[in-house]
Amino acid sequence: METTRANLLRYRFGTIEQMANHLHVVEGRTLFFYRHERLLLEGGAKVVIELAFSSSEQVVTLRGAVLSRASTTEGGQAGMWLEFPDARLAKLLDQGPSALSNRKHKRLGCELVVEVRQGRNPYLGRIVDVSMGGIRVVGAALLHLRSEAELRLVSPEEGMPAELGRAQVMRSDRKSGESGLRFLREDRITRVASGKLFERVQAGWSKAPEVTHPPLCCQDGHVLEPPLPHMKTRT
Repeated sequence: METTRANLLRYRFGTIEQMANHLHVVEGRTLFFYRHERLLLEGGAKVVIELAFSSSEQVVTLRGAVLSRASTTEGGQAGMWLEFPDARLAKLLDQGPSALSNRKHKRLGCELVVEVRQGRNPYLGRIVDVSMGGIRVVGAALLHLRSEAELRLVSPEEGMPAELGRAQVMRSDRKSGESGLRFLREDRITRVASGKLFERVQAGWSKAPEVTHPPLCCQDGHVLEPPLPHMKTRT
């Protein structure tokens, strides 16, 4: 399973409507321009971006890669075009801002390989976000709903506990390979380990570069971005 660390990025909009103006769906993929003069990642670099809003506590996390870089000569904007593999967020926003439901616990995006063990059966998956209440895992598709599991990080990052304790499988979608697990925080080992995990992921996000939406952008229907990059057709 791929363990390459993703680059963490943040972008703060005033409203959800502004974010919708910056999501471009091309051939089933979503493009987003991350305006930053000094941070220029190489094409293909993995990214996890957190989109936040001044008008609400809602946070949206997307995973993708750098498609191309833009210089100041291209529309007067320096930065990177990011590519995300589907158009789910843009389609969700077509239903209106209320379609983005608020979560009970704040979720933080991450990329951590985890072993989920049910009885004698270990499954490898990837934690894609974590909250104080639980984790969302992709890849461990054969988990039994409502059953308990033991969690262990594979090659944990510095300061993270290897043993995460016990969790209950609350959601398991074999088609998408995505599962939701709730930490059994009544167990002391789980409570301490899950708290440390959340703190370390939060510490990583505190160092992520953050861009604020320009006040002159999205005025009178005008979006301050360079032209969309050329897209290779999928084969």
